[in-house]
Amino acid sequence: MAIPLLGKVVMVAITLAVIGGLTAVIILFVNDSAKDDDGAITEPPTTPEVPRDPNVLYSGVGIADMTGPCVQINFMGYADIAQTGEGIHTRQFSRAFIFLKGDTRVVLVTAEIQAVGIGVRREVVKNLQERYGDVYSLRNVIITGTHTHSTPGGHLVDFILDVSILGFSRETFNAYVDGITRSIIRAHENIVPAKLFFSTTSVSNAQLNRSPFSYENNPEEERNRYDTNTDTELSQVRIEKTDGSLHGVMNWFSVHTVSMNMSNKLISSDNLGYAAMRLEATLNPGSQTGKPTIVTGFFSASEGDVSPNTLGARCEFSGDACDNQFALCEQWELCFSVGPGSDMFESTRIIGTRVYEGALEALKSPGEELQGDLAVMHQFIHMPSETVAKYDPVARTFNTLNPVSGCVPGLGYSFASGTIDGANVLNITQGTIINNPILDAISGIVARPTEEDNECHAPKPILLATGRAQIPIPWHSSVVSATIIWLAGLAIAGVPGEPTTMAGRRIKDVVGSVLEEKGLEPRVVVSSLCNEYIQYVTTFEEYQVQRYEGASVIYGPHTLDIFLNKFRELTTIALEGGDVPPGPTPVDYRNRTISLIPRVFVDTSPLTHRFGEVLEEPQSARPGETVRATFIAANPRNNLRQESTYAVVERLELGRWVVVATDADWSTKFTWRQDSILGTSRATFEWTIPADTIALEMPYRMVYYGTARGLQGYREFTGRSKTFSINS
Repeated sequence: MAIPLLGKVVMVAITLAVIGGLTAVIILFVNDSAKDDDGAITEPPTTPEVPRDPNVLYSGVGIADMTGPCVQINFMGYADIAQTGEGIHTRQFSRAFIFLKGDTRVVLVTAEIQAVGIGVRREVVKNLQERYGDVYSLRNVIITGTHTHSTPGGHLVDFILDVSILGFSRETFNAYVDGITRSIIRAHENIVPAKLFFSTTSVSNAQLNRSPFSYENNPEEERNRYDTNTDTELSQVRIEKTDGSLHGVMNWFSVHTVSMNMSNKLISSDNLGYAAMRLEATLNPGSQTGKPTIVTGFFSASEGDVSPNTLGARCEFSGDACDNQFALCEQWELCFSVGPGSDMFESTRIIGTRVYEGALEALKSPGEELQGDLAVMHQFIHMPSETVAKYDPVARTFNTLNPVSGCVPGLGYSFASGTIDGANVLNITQGTIINNPILDAISGIVARPTEEDNECHAPKPILLATGRAQIPIPWHSSVVSATIIWLAGLAIAGVPGEPTTMAGRRIKDVVGSVLEEKGLEPRVVVSSLCNEYIQYVTTFEEYQVQRYEGASVIYGPHTLDIFLNKFRELTTIALEGGDVPPGPTPVDYRNRTISLIPRVFVDTSPLTHRFGEVLEEPQSARPGETVRATFIAANPRNNLRQESTYAVVERLELGRWVVVATDADWSTKFTWRQDSILGTSRATFEWTIPADTIALEMPYRMVYYGTARGLQGYREFTGRSKTFSINS
């Protein structure tokens, strides 16, 4: 997550407003829920549990639409206050995988969001417990984010993570909770006996290390063990039913989902979302996007320093190479990375295709069957209180004579520089290790770091003492979780943040060594952005350089050491049997959040016009060309239409209109624009006709579905365009 200096100013302003007694004013702007029945979980009643063989592994898969409010809510990731949603390119989906053997059950979810927070997870577990009792808990419901930077935010509850969204968004929060819950319910309802097969492949030309200088600061002997400064391996689990048919696919790959840049204002699942969509289309021919039978989950691995923008960073005007540290652009000239395509949409497709092709290649491999027990180890940790043995990456040992500790959360100066995957408007340089008295005075208004904080975080100069800032709620939590899932021969290490390449390699090394000590194959994957969001996890050596990633390690230079010790402990217990205490319970701040997000008051249609009326009719076109229609609209926030759509393309077949494309498809774009403060607006739906479309003598049309908010309630309406044709 990259927050420019403007974001800091806004954070200070909002905090001072709260301190100054403007809470009452803020409450007036707290956005209310959208349409009451929007996003309601309408899954069929729970089917009774059937007796199961305790010696057999079972698995269930499920997918659900979790799309949040697509307009007027800021996106989470770049933390750019100007990046406010204006529509949908692809919908967001949650994919859930349940594994069950004997008395042990674990849920693993990959959700197409920037990250997940403890608030969302708590609410999901609450929903599940109301339906299934104590079968599910915070211990065994593990939720990860794909880290797309093009989805609505305001759901993470930690103040600093929601402030660039203008506070907490109840609409976003509810949408994500409903979608994730629905995906788990669907997985629960189709649990079957299963077999698991593990395979790996290498994916080329899909990534680069965006902080190679930091990587080079790791010990030479350690670096020499690897051929590349990024992890190119894609690890995959194939889930088969007992008849050999495919049930689901899970894979892990290291790449930032930032092919869509900070100028994008359409909801997008980015490169990993495209890969998942593409694989599901291949495995479920003829199925509608988001409604496959075989579910494929793409999980984010060690992506902390890994960019998909393979052409590297260039200055905006000169085109010179830049890195915001040693190679700077002229004042006010942006430095940012670009992908391999002609624009961000093409770059997303290219990187997503390369990951998809890797997954398909791994799927064709017979793989190794995973056979063994199932275990899930989950524990909350109070990071500032942790004291552990320092890890020696050269000797691959823990030095008990050299104890190290965590710190009260804090962000460094280079955090404000952002990354080359964003755009640093003020040219703040990365690698800053010297304090600036003026900035210290400004940031000190929020909270001042103690001398102990400064010593603990050194050499990082603290820009924001987020662990000391408590108004209106804590800016960062000090309690996070660590998770190890033992999946019948595969160890999955759940990290609540973004580990860099070498940090991930050390996690694999430590967990793998425990497996080898037990006579097991060292099969390990790192699953990042797991359960909470703590920003970055770098190695101690990378931290010393204080590029953006190191400055964003909020618990200090020994954060990785704490996780390495914890993963070794959890893996050992998972293999030997037993359990761990839950650890300190994180405080629940869901009812203490504030918001400056304006509510939707009313929708109106212009005089002499009606809702749904077509302002621009689609014209006939050829494959590869784009057709569009524009309608008199209402605010999409009135009804998020999860499991549905705002617009479709239909074709008339044998006297019946058949859906050809929805707003979930890659080939479509749904955009919305407010025309006046009186509540008038318009929506445009675009469809780029796939190049392989066969020109048939059949009429097509575009249909828009809207929900208008009046002074006394909501009204559904539909707009239909004239017909058009596809010419050869």
